[in-house]
Amino acid sequence: KRQPVSEALSLVGTLVANEMVEIKSETDGTVEKILFEEGQPVKAGAQLFQLDESKFAAALAEAEANFKLSRLNFERSQQLHRDKLISQQESDSASALLQANQASLDLKRRQWQDTHIAAPFAGIAGGRVVSPGQVISRNTTLTWIVDLDTVKVEVPVPERFIGQLSTGQALALLVAAFPGETFKGEIYFIAPQVDPATRTALVKAKITNANRKLKPGMFANLELTLRL
Repeated sequence: KRQPVSEALSLVGTLVANEMVEIKSETDGTVEKILFEEGQPVKAGAQLFQLDESKFAAALAEAEANFKLSRLNFERSQQLHRDKLISQQESDSASALLQANQASLDLKRRQWQDTHIAAPFAGIAGGRVVSPGQVISRNTTLTWIVDLDTVKVEVPVPERFIGQLSTGQALALLVAAFPGETFKGEIYFIAPQVDPATRTALVKAKITNANRKLKPGMFANLELTLRL
């Protein structure tokens, strides 16, 4: 009996998050508020942590006052220079001071903004590793944000099969946590080079994960139907 026959390739890969990032502080400070619940969804731009901003707010207010004063002095110097009552050098000095104070104001504003730590994208909040009142330093890891609506699987494929793969190609995978349940995905990336040490090329596929059963770090058994 004649019937279609397909060749399948069995591989083992690792699941990774669609996006995952460590949330860190860009400045030294004291944790004042924690504004999320561990393991709960957060929206893009949602504030996660509030650091004590009192020192930064005072420095920002001082920078704003200096900028306003230098702007007034610059405007006066322009008029005086037009009336030929001050030299070009004095006018240039007022202009340079205005620019320096503008730069200082921008820096102080950014430092104040760094006390408001927000989620860079929508996802699930991980466990927090700090508490209110804790003094932290720059680059301290505070928590993680993980996007699980889609997961990716990364798998090294032997070079002799690369010519039979293409983007958009379907695959199925199984994980030990859910025996007997098959998850569907498709290839979206095939590495443009082969690793000379292993003679394999990295292949990546996306799997829809609306119920969030699949977790980054899981091993996956893949069944990939080759293009014949």
